[in-house]
Amino acid sequence: MAPDRDAPPAKTWLNRTVIGAGVTSFLADVGYEMAAAALPNFLLALTPSAAPTALGLIEGTADAVSNFAKLGTGYVGDRIGRRKPFVVAGYALTGVCHLFWVFATGWPLIFIGKVLGWFGKGVRGPLRNAILADAVSRGDHGKAFGLHRAADTAGAVVGPLVGAGLLAALTPLWPDDATRSFRVVFLATLIPGLGSALAFALLVKERPIDRPPERKFFAALGALPAAFRRYLVAVGVFGLGDCSRLLVVLAASELLAPSLGSAAAAWAGAACSSPATRSAPSSVSAWQSRLRRGPAAFCS
Repeated sequence: MAPDRDAPPAKTWLNRTVIGAGVTSFLADVGYEMAAAALPNFLLALTPSAAPTALGLIEGTADAVSNFAKLGTGYVGDRIGRRKPFVVAGYALTGVCHLFWVFATGWPLIFIGKVLGWFGKGVRGPLRNAILADAVSRGDHGKAFGLHRAADTAGAVVGPLVGAGLLAALTPLWPDDATRSFRVVFLATLIPGLGSALAFALLVKERPIDRPPERKFFAALGALPAAFRRYLVAVGVFGLGDCSRLLVVLAASELLAPSLGSAAAAWAGAACSSPATRSAPSSVSAWQSRLRRGPAAFCS
């Protein structure tokens, strides 16, 4: 996985690295979105009274660990001039973390698996983006990252729907064990999860980078442009009001259970965590509004 130092600059933005990063993100999202969609109801089945508190603790801690990992690994990757091995390791860690959930009998093991997985997610994110940016010319960044985000979102759509379908098919097979179908779903996430690490290792080429001047971590942060630091403050303030969607899925499942039954509520909640079902109504109304406003609305 050493950088390909003899590789010429890419002649087109749709190159092997861009395609490989898209395939990788699609597979990774399918895997952990499958697991995330099933997590709230799995917690309800394991620890009904502690599920809301445990889910909030798990999600908040995992997100914090992921964000701190992003801060550190971007700096380390630049300092040593190697990024790809960290990215592959990050995808592999996220791909296998759900094994902890397969064997969980309470929320602590779920907590450990989630934190480890999101640490891997934090490790890979900035370094993958840097590799992707280096793979195309500056004028093609929008197209390359747009394709990457489209593949990422496609995985986030497919993952929960696959998870919901598996729950709907498997739950009737084990009526006496409310958790077994969830464990099978978590085990199945190994396929796309490890596939994402393999795809990045085989398809993505890392171009050589110049090591930056020796600079301490906090000195490097201080060297960021003032406008960018102001932007980070705004993002941080917004993040304080953010809420994990899995808490919404948990609440929806609890509300649906009396009328649908716990099994049907579980797969309905999993399906509702997909961006396809979350954003479809707003997307339809947005397009209807644009059509009423006329052709000029499509330029806005």
